Amino acid sequence: MIQKYVKGRIYVFIDAANLENSVKSLDWWIDYRKLYKFFKTKTKLAGVRHYCVRHNDERQDKFFTVLKRQGFKLITKPLKIITETDKSKGDLRKANFDVEIALDAYLLKDSYDTMVLFSGDSDFDYLIKRLRMEGKRVVVISAKYHISRELIDSCNKYLDLKKLKPYIERLK
Repeated sequence: MIQKYVKGRIYVFIDAANLENSVKSLDWWIDYRKLYKFFKTKTKLAGVRHYCVRHNDERQDKFFTVLKRQGFKLITKPLKIITETDKSKGDLRKANFDVEIALDAYLLKDSYDTMVLFSGDSDFDYLIKRLRMEGKRVVVISAKYHISRELIDSCNKYLDLKKLKPYIERLK
């Protein structure tokens, strides 16, 4: 099914926070081994990058080890906590990877023909338009209510995450 939308070598970029929020709203979870296998067996996979906040806990470290062994390239950074002066608002927590994803996708553009982006964030609109001007195909995968109109309009193909559920869902 993904083969209809990609051509040549593909590179998968996963905005983990965006993807996890999407699947959480759909009430299911991703099996990252299945996700990797899906792209490895169905496409000419050049690589998969997973961008995720690092919490420095044992459970997450084990998860990261599994991802690395599978073949994922991990890009992590610590959660940034911005203390509010107004205590009623609570602290602001940030770990945005938009710049990292955009820069890596652009710098790696010679290693793929199709970019697959797991994110619905409108901040990627400029990147997608730029890659398309340079002859790249871009497939965006996100949940229906987590995708920006800009990305739908700028990519070659938008895929609703629900369509991949049979291939990448983590079973209980």
